[in-house]
Amino acid sequence: MSEHQNVLEIRDVAVHFGGRGGLLGKSGPVVKAVNGVDLDIARGETVALVGESGCGKSTLSNTIVGLQAPISGSVRISGDEVVGASRRQLNDIRRKVQMIFQDPALSLDPRATVGATIGEPLIVRGVAKGRALKERVATLLQQVGLRPEHADRYPHQFSGGQRQRVVIARALALEPDLLICDEPVSALDVSVRAQILNLLVALQKRTGVSYLFVSHDLGVVRHICDRVVVMYLGRFVEMADRDTFFANPKHPYTKALMSAVPEADPEVQRAKQRFILSGELPSPSNIPSGCAFHTRCPLATEICSKERPELTPRADGARVACHHA
Repeated sequence: MSEHQNVLEIRDVAVHFGGRGGLLGKSGPVVKAVNGVDLDIARGETVALVGESGCGKSTLSNTIVGLQAPISGSVRISGDEVVGASRRQLNDIRRKVQMIFQDPALSLDPRATVGATIGEPLIVRGVAKGRALKERVATLLQQVGLRPEHADRYPHQFSGGQRQRVVIARALALEPDLLICDEPVSALDVSVRAQILNLLVALQKRTGVSYLFVSHDLGVVRHICDRVVVMYLGRFVEMADRDTFFANPKHPYTKALMSAVPEADPEVQRAKQRFILSGELPSPSNIPSGCAFHTRCPLATEICSKERPELTPRADGARVACHHA
């Protein structure tokens, strides 16, 4: 792994779609998926990125690995710049960052054995072959709680949780500095989710890998993350360490997300303060002026529709973009 202090450094990244050159050559609306965000992830740290569908989480993830080009900004992985990198440079950078996707069944080639799938990046990169390759694949399988003999089986012979373990093994094959986990347990049974989360925690302690954990499930986030970043319509609206975030959420949008999380204790659930939002999520092609959240916020006043709040540090170390937090 690289010795660079921060595994990920994002500066003022913006990603827009549409505009000129749309259908039949006509101009269309500009979809502002990501609008100038900054983020650092340290070595061995897990940062959760949360928000509703359509807020820009997956677009930002794709930008980090070079699958989506931003219109502005910088993305550095262990010191190497992703934005503007050549194909060869991107290939080298992608050894340092891997992705784990939501549905393991769609992430694996049904015609390839598990061993071939895990070994493919090692072969492509010239890291191992022959006996060394077989031994490395066996070690990776054992690291994720599977057996070496599983290498000869096909994906359909495994359960959903086992398939996700295979995906994790493949992602770890090149010993990356950063894993982007895009809803990695949402397609799994509830009984299996904790097993995969505990596996990710154990692997991080063993290897020092960093995680960007993309999710909408705050219950899952609370179990695994060190810090939480809340995203709304392409911008970060709150950032805090885990304990501060869950003890004292400050942004109205964060409070709404928190109030939607069910409690195991029925009495606690009944006594829980509900923070209900009005209206629908606006389109990223027509983002409201001022604070983008003001059209749904019960605390909104005139200033909210006119001035966009910046992420401002608070006494407890959190950063919040809200005029009334």
